[in-house]
Amino acid sequence: MREANLKKVLMAIFLNMLIFIFIAGCATDIQSERETPTEKPQIVQESVETAISLYYDFKDVPVPKELDMKKEKSFVFQTTGFTTGLLTFSGNVESDSLISFFNNKMPEDGWRLLSSFRSLKNILFFQKENRFCIITIVSKTFTTDVEILVTPSFQSGS
Repeated sequence: MREANLKKVLMAIFLNMLIFIFIAGCATDIQSERETPTEKPQIVQESVETAISLYYDFKDVPVPKELDMKKEKSFVFQTTGFTTGLLTFSGNVESDSLISFFNNKMPEDGWRLLSSFRSLKNILFFQKENRFCIITIVSKTFTTDVEILVTPSFQSGS
């Protein structure tokens, strides 16, 4: 019963964030189709022992180099105040390895793990200042899909 309620709460949060993204996108100029320098991955210099990370539209969300971006399933809205959207990746990487990667690398970029949900669909919730990052990892037969959703946090004015 408690697990079912947790699933409902997490799904409600996720859906509210998606609605906010769409509303925010309607109120801003959509970035042009041309490729911008932030869309090209930038390799971060690291020691040989650790995995190499790439950064895409979100300059503070590392992505393992083994994952390929699926542009047709990704969208990003950018304004002068924030960047929000969904980046989708796929690759032949074990989900446990990806979970470890994000749990280790996200704090290096200032993200704090709020919670995680592990099952056939793994979900990691991170927070940083005034933003949330929800990483969904789904294992399939030969590949693993990763969705990275970054959205502004909802803070009440005091």
